[in-house]
Amino acid sequence: MPKIHFIQAVKSMLRDGREWTAAEMATRIECNERTVRRCVDHLRDLENWPIESGKAGFVLREPSCAETRITSPQEVAALAMAHEALRKLGSSELASRIRGELMSICRHSQDLGNVRWQDLGAAVNERTASGEAVVNHEIFGELTLAILQRQPAEIQYRRLEEDEGFSVRVFPHQWIRRDQCWYLVASDLERSGQRLYALPRIFDVDVLPRQKDFHEPECDERHEHAFGVWVPWGKNAPLIDVCVELTGYWARIARERCWHPSQRLEDLAPDQVRVHFRVNELVELKSWTLKFGGAAKVIAPDDLRELVLEELDEMRRNYDS
Repeated sequence: MPKIHFIQAVKSMLRDGREWTAAEMATRIECNERTVRRCVDHLRDLENWPIESGKAGFVLREPSCAETRITSPQEVAALAMAHEALRKLGSSELASRIRGELMSICRHSQDLGNVRWQDLGAAVNERTASGEAVVNHEIFGELTLAILQRQPAEIQYRRLEEDEGFSVRVFPHQWIRRDQCWYLVASDLERSGQRLYALPRIFDVDVLPRQKDFHEPECDERHEHAFGVWVPWGKNAPLIDVCVELTGYWARIARERCWHPSQRLEDLAPDQVRVHFRVNELVELKSWTLKFGGAAKVIAPDDLRELVLEELDEMRRNYDS
């Protein structure tokens, strides 16, 4: 086996993408041409580098995943998450190709030791949670491509309170995930205004060609101020400051969760915390508060406290009857 510093030097030269003759490499790293050829053979045979050779010299056909090093715990986490994402893609050709590349990384990375690709499946088990909406990957993919290519689309959509669907032309901006369900943030090109479309209720997509005079709507980051699913609201609608006090088990859980981008925690005791939000509507927040039962107490605003009390009265009447 060639000396390791010669191998590393050959790797460094090949990574720049140009063709190198054995003579050029030997001059650069101060060795003979035979040593260079031994280094190339080592990289081809033992590390699976796709090195091509011809009259012009040696060239790396494409960056080799065999040279990959895991440089941080975050990269190990990314690799494990990629394993789970590929599981959801199933046996498609793309998934198989990506899986093959990642398997090679696991097989050749010194940092991972004897860890195999299939071992990552035991480390991460993100199975569908109870209540999680089923994802139609074909529709998700078509709309994602429309977002990336900045194209309008016509979707067939069904409102939650209706049995029949309807057609609407939209300009899709981005996906967001709320309460274990994907929602499409898109501008309605027929009625104007930005709206939210739940992925499970989109049952067909037709990506449309972009006309030369098409005016691309801007995306409002309004969903950053919304809690869960919001109803349409004005761009300049006022935000409401909310404070809910949690005690016991849920106070400790609150320190591990982020329910909203505006969330701020106020520690009162090891088992008592106040959660602060800035939102634009309270209906979703009422449901969020009620799920904690007696562990939650609305501190502000009064309107949210009244919504919770009204709901509790209605629940009590159901049982009294």
